Amino acid sequence: MYKYIHFIVIAKFGDRSVAYDYASADYTDIIKEKKIFDRKRRVPGYLYGIHSLKTARPDFQAVQERDPYFNDFEVFEDLDDFLDVVYQLALQANAL
Repeated sequence: MYKYIHFIVIAKFGDRSVAYDYASADYTDIIKEKKIFDRKRRVPGYLYGIHSLKTARPDFQAVQERDPYFNDFEVFEDLDDFLDVVYQLALQANAL
């Protein structure tokens, strides 16, 4: 039933919550994506939350249907865009 694995990275700064979502039916793809994230991240790891969730579909709406916690997140599907936004938010919040 749950074919897709989601690698979800979240960050919260004040009233802004952002998330990066990568989904694949292949677990090795998820491991590769986590390694890419670890290599590219520009702020300390403690500013991120990492989640994994299985769903029937690859879209983020499927994640939100399984867990309403993710309803209020601004979602990014491009890792570089997400990392840029988190970096800017961390600077604004004096978190670096």
